[in-house]
Amino acid sequence: MASLKGLLTTRNPAEMIENNLETGYIYAYTPGTNYSRFCNGICWTARVDGTAEIEIWGAGGSGARMCCCGDGLPGNAGAYVKKTITVEADDTITGFVGHSCYAHDLCFSGCSEYSGICYVTANNGNGCTCSRGGFGGKTMCTTGSSLFCCYRAQGFCYTKCNNNDCGLVCNVCNGHWCALAYGGDTNKNCCGQFSCASFFGCCPHCKCRFQQHVATPAGLFAEEGALITFQKESDSTPMSQWSGNQLFQWYAALNLATKTPRQGNPDAHCWRSTRSCGCYEMQGCNNYLPVGAGGLSPNPCPDVRDHGIRGGFGGVRIKFVPSS
Repeated sequence: MASLKGLLTTRNPAEMIENNLETGYIYAYTPGTNYSRFCNGICWTARVDGTAEIEIWGAGGSGARMCCCGDGLPGNAGAYVKKTITVEADDTITGFVGHSCYAHDLCFSGCSEYSGICYVTANNGNGCTCSRGGFGGKTMCTTGSSLFCCYRAQGFCYTKCNNNDCGLVCNVCNGHWCALAYGGDTNKNCCGQFSCASFFGCCPHCKCRFQQHVATPAGLFAEEGALITFQKESDSTPMSQWSGNQLFQWYAALNLATKTPRQGNPDAHCWRSTRSCGCYEMQGCNNYLPVGAGGLSPNPCPDVRDHGIRGGFGGVRIKFVPSS
């Protein structure tokens, strides 16, 4: 039987060189804090001549609070911009990285902030690019009527299932805010990257019959983004307490969107110090999601509020490749 020492001894060092790494240097910026961002924005300066590939994500729209009865739609993803410019030593790129809205407001948390940059170059002129933030998810309160009927009556886009009380509802309606992208070589607007929810049951308390379809932005998991689908739960077992459980389920589904999956978040429920608590302010304030991802809708149980999940922060990524 071959030993580890023998295998390492006979291995050709030339075969151990990584050939699939990106060239150049990568600089990544995101707020990373719940309350503050970069004090004066970001500022990047080219050390030498080269090429800068700039990617920008708007912040994801957040879910919204619901108090005791009902459910909601997830927030939409932020827009995405990609631009490549030639720079010389001491050329600068300055920018602003957007925050997602807090998921504290009842029914609707608003639209999240944009992210954008401006560049000043010696030979290629000046310019700016921008990615808008995502539209927040809307929640509705109902004690008995079908949520599908409620959203349909409010003008949201829908697809009926097997009766008038069940179907798919998307976070798009008349006068809807569209996360647009400007000024890039590639501009991915998020009109086509919106989130949805499936309501397959008439009763608003039947969470196990609801599905969330949450949008992530372009340029993150794929060129056009990803749609993360997961099933809600409404059991009383330790891993699926009503309020707050949607974050755990989202992480489990997220593993299928990446080639480097990891264990899901075990802190999925309330009422103990080791548990995430969606029924109060923490999940509506803290940031748990990837850059630009839409926030999750609330999952309130009877007589207990849920703030939903805040959308992902905005981000700026610069890949710099020196000329020589």
